[in-house]
Amino acid sequence: MKPELQNLIDLDRERVLVAHIASLLAWDQETHMPPGAEEERAEQLAWLEGSAHEKAVDPRIGEHLAALGCSDSNPGGDPSLDPDARAFLRVLYRTYAREVKLPADLVTETAKAQSLGQSAWVRARSENDFSAFRPHLERILDLKRRAAACLDPAKKPYDVLLDLFEPGSDEAQVRRVFDPLRKDLSSLLARIRSRPQVDDSFLRKPCPKDAQTAASRYFMELLGYDLDRGRLDVTAHPFTTTVGRADVRITTRYDEGYFLSSLFSTIHETGHALYEQGVNPPAEYAGTCLADGASMGIHESQSRMWENVVGRSRPFWSREYPALRAVLGEVLSGVSLDAFLRGINKVEPSLIRTEADEVTYGLHIILRFEMEADLLSGRLAVQDVPAAWNAKTRDLLGIEPPSDAKGCLQDVHWSAGLFGYFPSYSLGNLYAAQFVQALRKDLDLDGRLREGDYASVLGWLRKHIHAPGAALLPNELCERVTGKPLDAAHFVDYLNRKYAEIYGF
Repeated sequence: MKPELQNLIDLDRERVLVAHIASLLAWDQETHMPPGAEEERAEQLAWLEGSAHEKAVDPRIGEHLAALGCSDSNPGGDPSLDPDARAFLRVLYRTYAREVKLPADLVTETAKAQSLGQSAWVRARSENDFSAFRPHLERILDLKRRAAACLDPAKKPYDVLLDLFEPGSDEAQVRRVFDPLRKDLSSLLARIRSRPQVDDSFLRKPCPKDAQTAASRYFMELLGYDLDRGRLDVTAHPFTTTVGRADVRITTRYDEGYFLSSLFSTIHETGHALYEQGVNPPAEYAGTCLADGASMGIHESQSRMWENVVGRSRPFWSREYPALRAVLGEVLSGVSLDAFLRGINKVEPSLIRTEADEVTYGLHIILRFEMEADLLSGRLAVQDVPAAWNAKTRDLLGIEPPSDAKGCLQDVHWSAGLFGYFPSYSLGNLYAAQFVQALRKDLDLDGRLREGDYASVLGWLRKHIHAPGAALLPNELCERVTGKPLDAAHFVDYLNRKYAEIYGF
């Protein structure tokens, strides 16, 4: 290995270590931190983000990258280097080229504002008080616009931020995917509404938190989540975070009046964690930027696949329904497998994105995408967010939130500064549908699920999707796995076939 390459690996590992420490503090803030610690925690996170940024822009990184032939037109460097080295250099060059454009004080300011914003969001959501969160959102938005201007002043701020989560994407490209998808989803929803509705009232029976906790643990272990390298905790909004090479943590939330909320949140986050635990770069690149996911769209493909393609399927529950009934006790007494399957696949516009069915979920994402685009461009003022959110909910879903807590305050993303993340959820659905078609060519997926052979399914995902991690761009991974570029038709076909059977049209 060339000494410049080894030096880069060592330098990047230091940055990742600091980033993981920051992730641990952020996880603690959302799970166990006492409310009185908010101000100092914000200062701690700001210091750590500043330290990580300082390590990311170390001049030696630029010198070594240049010595290895890396440039804007050739981020992978010298063609004579092996593929792993070139993949590492490509990812590191992208990170370095981005970080050197960001002033250190902007990085620390943003980290502090986001930490305070998340605490403010939790309170505002619980008290249904958007006005309490408004100044924090205005501050975070301003900082994000400033960061976007530093990264690429020639582009629209939202285009810059979208690219951070899905390399190569911008607002126009996302709209080209979402506009026809919106029509397809609305058309399918109209067909479903013309049919007799499914009865899912039995899903609203009281269910103790202890029973839901037992169910969460059962299913996350069943699917392969390694608890020697992870743990489950409770938070206001479920998430997954990586705080070390062998430490990938997930959270869920419990609603005693609707146990599906925790069940599918846990399966969803387990999908994220399985991906993180399965990323497997060559040993010499462990602990570097190569040990990361390809994009958030690919990440969401794994969570959405386990949650929906597996977790709402007949083959899965034909085996696991007795276990769920045993864990939950009397909650599902007298409910047949057929009734349960129809209940968990009921399509009906609802208020909460994380609890939305597969058809209306995409409309929730389109709403947030359009809101973000308007906020970043200045077409929408923060003070007008609640009214705009309610209007878009009426337009897309035909319902209106009775409160901001069930409307514009339901998601953690904006308080965390994650503008540009939301489209990843729908892209994840599209990737998942296309990946599953490829998986079915190699495995009898339904048969494996009926037999409880989840290890074979996870093994296929590990080999083809998880292991490469950030070594492949999302479009490269999609073409390698499926032989074709991403195509929304696979997802639309999956939905039409599934719900035609459920609703009989």
